[in-house]
Amino acid sequence: MAVAYTKDFLVDAYLSRFLDLPSSTIEQLETLERNAQKLYDEVGRDKFRAYASLDAEAIRLYKNKC
Repeated sequence: MAVAYTKDFLVDAYLSRFLDLPSSTIEQLETLERNAQKLYDEVGRDKFRAYASLDAEAIRLYKNKC
């Protein structure tokens, strides 16, 4: 059975890749989040997942981090 993830979940999964980078500032992460949300709104869930490389494996890794 396929699971439909929410916008917030997918954006969080995408952003989680950047949280541990030592060079990331709060301002950069906020901008990245705004841009990710805007992209999701423009292209929809499926294309956002493709553009953000959020395949099943990436989502599984994110869930294991939480």
